[in-house]
Amino acid sequence: MPAATTIVVAREDFSIPGGEDGLPLESKPAALETRFFNLLREAKPDVVVLDLSRANGSAVDMILKIRRQSSVPILAVCDPSGKCEKDYRTAGVAECIPGPVDVVTFNEMLQQIVRVNGRPSAQPARQADVLSFAGIDFKPHQNLICAPGGINIRLTTAESRLLSHFAANPWEVQTRAMLAEALYGKHQPATDRAIDVVVNRLRTKLRSIGEPARYLIKTEFRQGYRFVSDTVVGN
Repeated sequence: MPAATTIVVAREDFSIPGGEDGLPLESKPAALETRFFNLLREAKPDVVVLDLSRANGSAVDMILKIRRQSSVPILAVCDPSGKCEKDYRTAGVAECIPGPVDVVTFNEMLQQIVRVNGRPSAQPARQADVLSFAGIDFKPHQNLICAPGGINIRLTTAESRLLSHFAANPWEVQTRAMLAEALYGKHQPATDRAIDVVVNRLRTKLRSIGEPARYLIKTEFRQGYRFVSDTVVGN
């Protein structure tokens, strides 16, 4: 396995082996899930490895939650019978491997997943002619939103860059630092207030379209924002 490959390992209840210490017992399930997704955002792994060898099919909801928030490929370690593989793959798992795991086979599988499903150098969202989501078309080159009923809304350059970034990273929490880099680049830091102002301006224009565009940008308390729609790239 290449040294640069990063993985995050978790069980079917979002617990991370060796990482449960210090969690409050009364809120442990929620705390485990929060810790997992925080680690996912911070570590930016190439592959998520889920130990589902004892899950008995109960991990489908977990897989769906991960898929809604991240596009990182998932390798599932399954029950030797393989009876749940189909459900796991349907929910969004890239590959399944029966437990107990052979180290050589495991490393080969990781290499294959990274090679086939690894994140390519994606073309920036602004290079697309049209991005479609929530029933509207967004034309980044023109800084223009085209909504049903012939409604056209002109965006500022900053608003267009922000919407392009959100549309290119749907369902993933975007911190204000990430948004600042998308708007102004790495070497031009911006205050949280400046980012919030651009987000609120964009929200106001989206809300003027009506349902469901008014709810596209969700605030994640103490984390940032999330774009809650799938995006289709067109020409």
